[in-house]
Amino acid sequence: MNKLAPPRQAKAKMVTIPMETENQHDLPDQVTVLIPHFQTLEAIRLCLRSIRYYTPQCLKVRVLDNGSKDDSIDYLRSVKWIELVPTGIPNDTWTAHFQALNRAVADVQTPFFLIMHSDTFVCNHRWLDFLMDRLNARGYAAVGTRSQCVVRCHFKWLRQMFTPTRRRELKPGVPRLRSLCALYRTQVFRQLGCRFFCDETNREDITYLSNEMLVRAGHQILAMPGIVLCPYIFHAGDTTRILNRTFDNKTKKHAHSLKVFFSLPSTYRILADDRLDQPNVLVQPICAP
Repeated sequence: MNKLAPPRQAKAKMVTIPMETENQHDLPDQVTVLIPHFQTLEAIRLCLRSIRYYTPQCLKVRVLDNGSKDDSIDYLRSVKWIELVPTGIPNDTWTAHFQALNRAVADVQTPFFLIMHSDTFVCNHRWLDFLMDRLNARGYAAVGTRSQCVVRCHFKWLRQMFTPTRRRELKPGVPRLRSLCALYRTQVFRQLGCRFFCDETNREDITYLSNEMLVRAGHQILAMPGIVLCPYIFHAGDTTRILNRTFDNKTKKHAHSLKVFFSLPSTYRILADDRLDQPNVLVQPICAP
């Protein structure tokens, strides 16, 4: 599957930006969202529009583009409510991914930052509140999911819940926190000199080095199973590599995951509304195409 496309039979009837909740009013000034990107037009469009739909309009979002040369770069330039950051880093899968994030973290001005994949899609207006509540519950330095697969599949939920704890950690006491959606405290991250890293000989997630530094310094990290986060986000997985033909091992699994998510009427309604790309636009009901 080389394109993310909504089902043709779906009808777009209405798009209404949810009202801000009691806890959301000050979150845009506290969190910066960082999204590395390389040539995933349909995925990044849905990623950004889902954020715009389910969160306050003024949320700080920076898309870190690693040299895209397809139509996705023109699309990103047209989205006025994000900050597009051309990194100048030649895309090399994970190498460019973590290098772009390390540069971007140095420029973050907010108390918290959230890293996200371009094929992570928001599906609940309380997604950011949920992560912030968990972060503040016990003063965690970082929160996110330990699962690479965050989809609504009961079998996978059960498998995640009963997987022994020791298999969820690469080293004793260091949670396997995934980079698909992870929230960090900026000051703590910088003070310890944390950075994202991954190499070909040790293929753990790019967050592992920073997670280990945080834990060894006495901080706690909360890595939740996918069953906990799936009401709030959906992660397709490996979209950048599959769409750019650098990874062929999971194409059927990838296509099935997307089919599940695109079967939701709300997904197509969001993807169909171009007005979600514009800042300060009150989105009204739209007619079916």
